[in-house]
Amino acid sequence: MICDAYSRLKSDIKDLKWAIIIIIAYFAYLKLFLHSMCPMVWLTGYPCPACGLTRAAVCLLHLDLAGAWNMHPFIYAVVGYFFLLLWNRYILLRDTGKYMKYLLVMIVAGMIVFYIWRMLRFFPGEPPMSYYYNNMCLMLRKAITGVR
Repeated sequence: MICDAYSRLKSDIKDLKWAIIIIIAYFAYLKLFLHSMCPMVWLTGYPCPACGLTRAAVCLLHLDLAGAWNMHPFIYAVVGYFFLLLWNRYILLRDTGKYMKYLLVMIVAGMIVFYIWRMLRFFPGEPPMSYYYNNMCLMLRKAITGVR
C-alpha cells in the first residue's frame, strides 16, 4: 500500500511539475518585487476572500489555534479538505470524485459569503481586512491625474 501511494504521489508530482514551478515562481515574484503575495491586493488594494489564509496557516503551524481562527476561520475547512483529499488519493487510492468538487465549491462559496460579511463589518480595519495604499490602480490613477 505504501509503495502504491508513493508511486501515485511521484506520478502526480511529475504530471504537475510545471504547474508547481510556475506557481512557486509567481508567488516568489509577487513577494520579492511587489511586496504582496495576493494579486487582488497588489492590483486594487482591497483584500480578497482568501486574505488571511496564509497567516492563519502560519498560526496553525505554531499551534496558535485562536490566532488562526481570528485571521481566517476557513483555514480549518481548507486544511480538512486538504487532508481528506490526501487520504482519498494516497491512502485509499481512489480518485477524488464529484463529492470532493462539491465540497470545494461549498468551501469557496462559504468563503465568499464570509468575505462579504467581513468587508461590511470590519473593513477597513486590522489586517487582513485593511486597505493597502501601494496598489497598482491607485498608482496608475495618480500617474494619469498627476496627483501626488
